[in-house]
Amino acid sequence: MQANRRATEMDVHVLHVQWSEQGTRLSELRKRVFIDEQGVDRDIEWDGQDEVAEHFLALNEAGLAVGCARLLPEGQIGRMAVLAEHRRHGIGRRLLDLAVEHATALGMREVFLHAQTHALNFYRKAGFQQTGDTFEEAGISHVEMRLALPIPFEADAEARDLEVVNAPQPADDEASELIQFDGEHQAREALFQILATARRTVEIFSPLLDHALFGDPRCIELISAFARRAPRTLARILIIDARLVVARGHPLLELARRLSGKIRLLKVPDHWPMDERRSFTIADGRAIWWLPDHDAPIGWSNARDPVQAQRALQEFDTLFEHAVDDPELRLLKL
Repeated sequence: MQANRRATEMDVHVLHVQWSEQGTRLSELRKRVFIDEQGVDRDIEWDGQDEVAEHFLALNEAGLAVGCARLLPEGQIGRMAVLAEHRRHGIGRRLLDLAVEHATALGMREVFLHAQTHALNFYRKAGFQQTGDTFEEAGISHVEMRLALPIPFEADAEARDLEVVNAPQPADDEASELIQFDGEHQAREALFQILATARRTVEIFSPLLDHALFGDPRCIELISAFARRAPRTLARILIIDARLVVARGHPLLELARRLSGKIRLLKVPDHWPMDERRSFTIADGRAIWWLPDHDAPIGWSNARDPVQAQRALQEFDTLFEHAVDDPELRLLKL
């Protein structure tokens, strides 16, 4: 992946957020799209309903806000906005889908929206049906569209006493929460949280094996405890510059040498085409810590994001398959 490429669906996380916590970001997004780009009057945009609405926010892999939407208590989905440079990558559809899912979870029987006429096909593809004629709103042509939601199943009194088979497990909201970090301390804490979840496998890709992060005593302690936890635990580590890592006397090198059967540290082949600025850590193929630029401790982590974790793991597996056991990592004394 190129560090400077435009956001794609793969790079973006879509979240249910609180206005009290993310209002500044949401406001800035809507200002750029509706007020600056489309010329909507400020008094129309800020209608006083944000405090009672459910909000949804799209963040790219660098933690930047790129899109938003909201759901009002009466079932109206609106304020759908994606920054111009990030459109046509599926972000708007993911925001819409999350709003519909949330409305269903709240027990709503129907949702509706006022679609700008140029976006009718977008909403039709999501199942919305036009229910009225064209009208003007904020000086822009709109059409009302509606979508019926699934009716929740309610068992009769006799069936309620039956044993539930394959009952859904309660969601671990805390584990599935996206964490954004900005600063070395926050980056370390987020990394430690991901490492602490590992039970079977850990993958670390870091070009220089950043000493402030991966050389921290707490990091070494967590990886050491993980490696000793069970017979089949395995930590795999990939770096790019073996000479510099060894010259710095990295404590993770010493640990890898002492636990060579449980920790494998290899080097990416020279001149391998890849983005050499990012670092990431994966735990058990489902938790991920992501740092887009190793020179700037700004990124994100998620203890339960198997989609992003598996995508990163596929790339890691390809790199590891072609990686080399650099002699400097085995022979030079610390």
